[in-house]
Amino acid sequence: MKVLIWFVSNDARFFNAAMSILARQNGGLGIVGCTAVSPVKLQAGDKNVDFIPLDKVAAQDFDVVLVVGAKELGMSEVVKVARRINLPEDKLLGDCIVCVPGFTLNKYRQLQRSRLSIFAMNCFGGLISNTLGLPFRSPLVNMFFREDEYIRFLRALRVYMEENLTLKTTRFDKGTELNYPVVTLGNVDIHMNHYRDFDEAVNIWSRRKARINWYNLFVTAYTESEEFAREFDALPFGKKVCFVPFKSDLDSAWYINPEIKRGLEFWDVVNHFGTGDPFYYNPFDMLLYGKKTPLIEM
Repeated sequence: MKVLIWFVSNDARFFNAAMSILARQNGGLGIVGCTAVSPVKLQAGDKNVDFIPLDKVAAQDFDVVLVVGAKELGMSEVVKVARRINLPEDKLLGDCIVCVPGFTLNKYRQLQRSRLSIFAMNCFGGLISNTLGLPFRSPLVNMFFREDEYIRFLRALRVYMEENLTLKTTRFDKGTELNYPVVTLGNVDIHMNHYRDFDEAVNIWSRRKARINWYNLFVTAYTESEEFAREFDALPFGKKVCFVPFKSDLDSAWYINPEIKRGLEFWDVVNHFGTGDPFYYNPFDMLLYGKKTPLIEM
């Protein structure tokens, strides 16, 4: 595998591990050069790696651009820069993503090409998308539902997505320190707790709604209620996961031991999975196939 190394920040905590994983999975690596905004020095073995200015890298021959410092800058920002310098997006690979348990380049590229849309009851969908460098192809990001309203929403998903948002009220969130909008979609309330005002919420909702891939949906929720878990399990989605803090025989009920993150509300335990702290299940198997592949003992 021919690798071009792109330093986008000073955060190199995943670099060596990512290089080791890629080398092991691909029978070795050939480093074709390194690049950054300013010249950097890099050695591979006892040889210096050629520095290539950013405006020249698109002309190089490589299989993968390993982005060093991707977690600090964020893959969405990396993609914006790559577009400006004509770097192919389908060859970008964040160093932090390589280090996600269960990573293989084949699965990751398959996930990228699948154009997955994630519908989530709270912030989990946006968090796991950020962690894996996936674009938001659903408007359900940075918001949350009550359980009963989320089930009602999912039971007639296509119908609700044709409705317009209307402002119901505003509420103060201590965590974000925002007076955020509570909106109504049909007869369902959505708490847009990471948005400054109604206009911002509507603009972002509309933009992301246009990206929905109705042919590849992943639907997720969390609950501490066995009744809700049963209602969720009955929904007609091929890939659906409801995280629960109790053992269950339901196919869609995925157990997370809340004692692993003792002292947190269960919704926060679930959100920590979205950031990889820790990965309770293989996220690639989960999002690609709805397959439950535990990564830690629970």
